[in-house]
Amino acid sequence: MKDGVPRRAVLGGALALPALARSARADQTVALISHRYPALEYYADKMKAAVPGVQVDARLMPSGDAMQLQRLAFSSHADSMDLLWVNGVLTMNYAKNGWIQPLDDLFEKYRAEFRLDDIAPASLRGVTYKGRIYALPLTTNTLLYAYRGDIFQERKLQPAKTWEEYVELAKTLNSPRRNAVSISLKWDMPPYELQSVLNTVGSGWFDQNWRPTFNSDRGVAAIELYKRLSQYAVSGFTAQGNDENTVNFGQDLCAMGQQWATRAAAMDNPQKSHVVGKMEWTVPPGGHQGMSTDGYAISSYSAKDRDLLFRILATALNEANQHGAADLATPTRKAVLNDPEIQAKYRWYPAISQCLEAGQPLPDLPEFTEAAEVATKRMVQGIVGQMSVKEALDTGASEVQDLLKRRGYYE
Repeated sequence: MKDGVPRRAVLGGALALPALARSARADQTVALISHRYPALEYYADKMKAAVPGVQVDARLMPSGDAMQLQRLAFSSHADSMDLLWVNGVLTMNYAKNGWIQPLDDLFEKYRAEFRLDDIAPASLRGVTYKGRIYALPLTTNTLLYAYRGDIFQERKLQPAKTWEEYVELAKTLNSPRRNAVSISLKWDMPPYELQSVLNTVGSGWFDQNWRPTFNSDRGVAAIELYKRLSQYAVSGFTAQGNDENTVNFGQDLCAMGQQWATRAAAMDNPQKSHVVGKMEWTVPPGGHQGMSTDGYAISSYSAKDRDLLFRILATALNEANQHGAADLATPTRKAVLNDPEIQAKYRWYPAISQCLEAGQPLPDLPEFTEAAEVATKRMVQGIVGQMSVKEALDTGASEVQDLLKRRGYYE
């Protein structure tokens, strides 16, 4: 079959669809609340066509808005949301609170039909909490070090290996025509944006007892470094997220920065980019950069049939669809990820493979989203000069400790 996709992958689950379609009401609508980026838009469309007779009402929005809307539905035990986007941190938090359903029984039931053993173990771990599967993974995303290969070649520069080198490169590259770097500190981006520098220049987020370490001497040095870096950034970086970051690169407003793997394809899209063929990617300085497994989960408060909801997800994430989305997201199916044609077709895939080896997930703390919101708010205040960096990090550490103490983490 075209693109090397086995015929069974296209037909996976098709034999059981007539019976399912008869059981589903024609007017049945399944509600999805999801973050928005190109891969998620693609898979939302695939879900809409997954099961005949079943409509999928997909509400896609920035990640912060999606999380807020999800939590509102959970807090009221509303059945208005059936399916939802999650990442690794959300999976742990939602699973701990009982807000999403464990899927182990359905995974086993449909293992053979949907060839679920083909899902990469690393991707499956990203949606697992205490040994149970809570979502079907669609991509294991990672931050890349994106840079203008043409400019670096012209000026005989090499990508930075350390964050100190990165700041020096930024000083060299900055000009009135083009800022040196793109920084994204909007919404939920700061934990990922700052992950590498906190893990390499700094000493990480927490110790083994979940006591903050981001305010150590090394942590202060890490955020001081980012404060220096920020003077070479595209203006307005505290209000810039993934979309704005992509625009900064695509519209030739910056020379380098961290970029999610899911946004690499847009750089070579002439309808969206003025830098087609000019971007290159490698591992961020020192590695240990942010990674996140995105997937789809089923709300514990959904009144819809569990088998129906699982089949929608499994059908949307079949091998044929993952082949079709290979330019948008790192596939979670081994058959697609390791396909030589895919590896050769998309020139950013070698860098993705390197970054997946060098990356590090955010701390596996179910309350990390809440803790990071508190901590990174203070980090940003230190970066923009509202507080001294030391004062900002000490304040954030105290607030995080208070939060985790109330959650029973300390005696």
